[in-house]
Amino acid sequence: MVLLNTQDWHVSQKVQIGIGTAVGILLLIGQPVWGASEDNMLFHFTEPSHFAEWDINNDTVMGGISQSQIKLNKQQALLFSGQVSLENNGGFASTESTFTHQITDASSLTLTAKGDGKTYQIRLKTPSLSYGEAYVANFRTDADTLTQHSFTPADFTVSFRGRAVTNAPTLNFEDIDRIGFLVAQKQQGPFTIELHSIQFDQ
Repeated sequence: MVLLNTQDWHVSQKVQIGIGTAVGILLLIGQPVWGASEDNMLFHFTEPSHFAEWDINNDTVMGGISQSQIKLNKQQALLFSGQVSLENNGGFASTESTFTHQITDASSLTLTAKGDGKTYQIRLKTPSLSYGEAYVANFRTDADTLTQHSFTPADFTVSFRGRAVTNAPTLNFEDIDRIGFLVAQKQQGPFTIELHSIQFDQ
């Protein structure tokens, strides 16, 4: 299935995971510790050796009242959930972590997640960006369905507080030092997304 992101005008691949694949993933994520493979560069969001502590950044920094939290759920996935409010000109919630592994020669990344039918944004940061800027790409989830979303560097645009940034450096996956997720687009109400893993491929 091809998913067209109408906000950032990029095309990403969204693949629903079948029962057999899902069982395999759940068996894998049931293990307490993971190692990153040098071949497929697979990283799990709940593994401390892959990601440092996750931070919360909501619209409260701008006077909003949206709320969010992160925790480890029974499926050993990172559960990002909360409530988005449009009051006081708010409307977003986000989480972010330092990415502690180096990758080489990656031309695509695949995110495995289970959402609630809402649209989310993956956010990548590198040292070449200015403070507050991020490479962003949106992806739409299917409610209660484990899906994979694939992106190339060309799928990302640079954004600063929701505004497009021109003349920004080209994204190179090897330079990523922070990875985050955001629920925005004025999607008022409760949200929940399970973040399982991210894989880089050559």
